[in-house]
Amino acid sequence: MILFTIEPEPFPKEKISEKLRENGILTNRYAEEFFSHPGFATERAERSDIVIISLSELGFSEGATLEEVVRRLPELQLKPCDASTGLFLRFAWKDQQISRNSVISGTHEVPDSAVTVLSEPLEKDDAFPKGLYLRNVNGKLWLRGYVCDSVYRFPGDALFAVKKTEIGETDP
Repeated sequence: MILFTIEPEPFPKEKISEKLRENGILTNRYAEEFFSHPGFATERAERSDIVIISLSELGFSEGATLEEVVRRLPELQLKPCDASTGLFLRFAWKDQQISRNSVISGTHEVPDSAVTVLSEPLEKDDAFPKGLYLRNVNGKLWLRGYVCDSVYRFPGDALFAVKKTEIGETDP
C-alpha cells in the first residue's frame, strides 16, 4: 500500500492539454473524452490523501468488479476519488514504477504496473470511459482513460488509487 497526499493547484479546465504537455504526460483518446465531460472539473480540486492498494489487499484475491470494490471501500475508511484526482495524481507522481510490458493498449486487460484511479463514473454508458489509469511505459508517463462494463472483473493484483475518508466523514 502506498499513500500520497496530493495538494492540487486548481486551474481552468481549458488548460488541461497545456498542463499535460508542460509535464510531459501522454494521454489516449479515452482520457481526452473523459476530460471533455461537463462533470469533469479541475477548478475545485482539493487536497486528498490517496491510497494505492491492490484488490488482494482489499480482500479480493480472485478479482472484483468496480461495483464490488466500491461497496467494500467504506469498511476500510476509503472511498472513490473525485474525477479529477487521476490528473492531479499523475502530475504529482513522477517516479511510478516502469512497466515490464510496453504494450499500451488492445489487450482488454489491466496493464502491468497500471494504477486505476477509482472514481464514480461520469456516465452510465459502458462506451464512455469509466475513469483514468496511470502508467509509466519506457520512462514516459501516461494518463489513460479506460472503458469496461459492469461485469468486467479486474484481477486480484490490479492496483487502485482510492481516497481516504476524512475522520468523522459519513456518506450522505
